[in-house]
Amino acid sequence: MKFAPKEFSLLIAISLIFGSGASLEAKSKKEKEESHSQTVARQLTGEPVKLLDSMPPFMVWRAEKPKGNLICLHELGMYNGVFEDLGKSLSKEGYTVYSMDLRGFGGWSDPKYGKDGQMDLKNTLSDIKSAAEELKKREPQTPVFLLGEAMGGALALEAAAKFKDLIAGIISSAPGGEHFGTLNNYTTVGSRFIAGNKRFNKGEKLVEIATPKKELQEALKQDPKIRLNLEPRELMACQFYMYKTKKFARQIASTPVLIVQGEKDGESRPEGARKIYDKLATSDKQYLNLPNGDHYVFEDTKVDNDAMKATIAWLDKRTSSKTN
Repeated sequence: MKFAPKEFSLLIAISLIFGSGASLEAKSKKEKEESHSQTVARQLTGEPVKLLDSMPPFMVWRAEKPKGNLICLHELGMYNGVFEDLGKSLSKEGYTVYSMDLRGFGGWSDPKYGKDGQMDLKNTLSDIKSAAEELKKREPQTPVFLLGEAMGGALALEAAAKFKDLIAGIISSAPGGEHFGTLNNYTTVGSRFIAGNKRFNKGEKLVEIATPKKELQEALKQDPKIRLNLEPRELMACQFYMYKTKKFARQIASTPVLIVQGEKDGESRPEGARKIYDKLATSDKQYLNLPNGDHYVFEDTKVDNDAMKATIAWLDKRTSSKTN
């Protein structure tokens, strides 16, 4: 992932001024004991499916008579299995859910993918297009929807802006990109980037502020398929990409969009998602505010009932004309 010169200049300047001590951070007691923690994995019911030869298998939850196909795009550091509860529930409501690993995570860690397996948002967008095209080829009459969370939500917005003939609608959760503690993030990440771009466990700290739910925090931190030790380069790529979401929103002229935001999100400012909603050019748009929601509305081990009901209603409204 390449960065514009002004982005590099801003990051390096802030890092040099404020971040000299970032590399001296001591490991927390929890990090020291990490190797002794008991690993707890999600119980996955989805089926691994090789949708495209060029990509790792998708996790699929199939509906008996699908009204629509939904491609899910995860947050930075996650993998396709985090949509287990969502996929299982939506499949019972008539939607086949295809959850894909975004480049750099999940199945892309297999050495056989080499450099292609590294985080690359431009190529990930191409993967989304290829997946949607393949589903349309297999089931021409079945609409394809996208659902993404945070970084995945930003990708869904760009896909809707660029592939309007492929995508019937998108659900974008926590896409605002306006984060709490931005200056601290810049100094910490920038200093480590300058020091050699080595991976560090920033993701665990983000999980702790992203949701107040202790059980969910532990589920995410202990899942062996979730990678929370992130490169500064990856964190920078994600942040700078999120800044483009307002531009993507302005480019969505007619595609239906549901913006979702949890009030208890401690990572992304809720007002950021509202700004994305306001920038959307399409008139077919809806904003869902969740008082009990956090940063992981759809990647939770148990998706919020209000979020699930609203998602089903939104999808049903856009597939009813296809099935009548």
